[in-house]
Amino acid sequence: MNWLAFLYVFLLSHVKFLFAATIALATYPKFSVDEIFISSALGAISCFNIFYFISHRFYFKKVNKKPKVVRNKKNFKKRNRMIIKMKQSKIGFILVCTLAPLFLSIPIGTVIVVKFFGHKKITYLYVSIVLIIMAFLLAYLNESIFQLF
Repeated sequence: MNWLAFLYVFLLSHVKFLFAATIALATYPKFSVDEIFISSALGAISCFNIFYFISHRFYFKKVNKKPKVVRNKKNFKKRNRMIIKMKQSKIGFILVCTLAPLFLSIPIGTVIVVKFFGHKKITYLYVSIVLIIMAFLLAYLNESIFQLF
């Protein structure tokens, strides 16, 4: 086992999870698919845990707040309405929890997931399972694509 390659894929999956398996196969061709899967899954889960608990504490910290002053109503634009509809629908939960950490980086996607759906208890488990499944799919699909070339 090449520990430097393992650490490289582990840290790369922190930054850009979607391309970690592809870059690992391109730079270390002797690195096995199982090792890529394990290192990218561990990297994604560890980064997700760090940013989930930090952002959850930031957004849902209980502090004695002063009474709020009544403000003027905000104008709702089309974008704001779309965001509210997405937050309230079940498909919005699934899409945001699945696609935000995948297409954005893990830290930014995690903060978005916690901001929108951090109050739901299933969020942590759902995103953890999705990250492991995606690490598996990305590692093995990239291997099969690299076999064609």
